Amino acid sequence: GSGKSTLLSVLSGQRAPSRGSVNFAGRDLHKGFDELRTRIGMVPQADLLHTNLRTQRALEYGAALRLPRDTTKAERAQKVSEVMSDLGLTARADLQISRLSGGQKKRASVALELITDPELLFLDEPTSGLDPGLDRQVMNMLRGLAEKGHTVVIVTHSTANLDVCDDVIVMAAGGHMAYCGSPHGVLPALGGKDWADVFDNLEKGSFESATDPGGTSEHDGTQR
Repeated sequence: GSGKSTLLSVLSGQRAPSRGSVNFAGRDLHKGFDELRTRIGMVPQADLLHTNLRTQRALEYGAALRLPRDTTKAERAQKVSEVMSDLGLTARADLQISRLSGGQKKRASVALELITDPELLFLDEPTSGLDPGLDRQVMNMLRGLAEKGHTVVIVTHSTANLDVCDDVIVMAAGGHMAYCGSPHGVLPALGGKDWADVFDNLEKGSFESATDPGGTSEHDGTQR
């Protein structure tokens, strides 16, 4: 109820902000959305792939719908092959979507968005319903995409694997930002020995908005 999904819909261009603006690539996202939308990928909570299709065929249909009309069949096939390889789906090419595990289905949904090679990728609750092992697999997969040059933004209430993120924003009730900075600074900033304490403090409203202005990302060595 803190407005995470609402914020995501505004940042991804699906909903206009009530005030202010969202800038992407130096332009107002909502004013130039028709031109900028191809540079943005969005993976919703619900998987969009047809469950009766084989993984490769489902992605081939997605490529036919999403890539420019002058893209040849061979070029589409090559792109599908590339994203399947990148996301570890090649061995599941002939398996029906309905027979994939939860983590593999999420990989397939991400693969569908990567066909257009977006610079910015949004995901809404990508690990919802997954067991802890699959949660980490999906988060590590997204970390890999970030290291390949994609900007990856996720909305999640799962805190188990936030250590793979460069930055974390913690939202409190009413859409207030309680924290912004390194995932390793959340607990001391919000006064908790674990995430249960943090959520208790957020529920009680006993916190002050905090940021982690310094520090170095352990992933890329960049200064924030």
